[in-house]
Amino acid sequence: MDSSLVIEWSLEALRLAMLLGGPLLAVALVVGLIVGIGQTLTQLHEPVISLVPRMIAVLVAVLALLPWIIGRWAGFTTSLIDAIPSLIFRM
Repeated sequence: MDSSLVIEWSLEALRLAMLLGGPLLAVALVVGLIVGIGQTLTQLHEPVISLVPRMIAVLVAVLALLPWIIGRWAGFTTSLIDAIPSLIFRM
């Protein structure tokens, strides 16, 4: 197997991880900022108050984006599996 092929697949896997995780991290960031501003304004600094809304928001985002996430993940996996025969015959 070519080392360039391994590097290419690794880069594609990292791109996919950032693409799939990015929206979820953005949701957590936005909700965390909103809750943090609310906590600052009310002077109520309990860690649980910021944790629960972020967890709920990320859960809702995961459920909303799940078909897209699975489609992208399955497409990447399918492309890797489809490349196996060409690697076997190349050896």
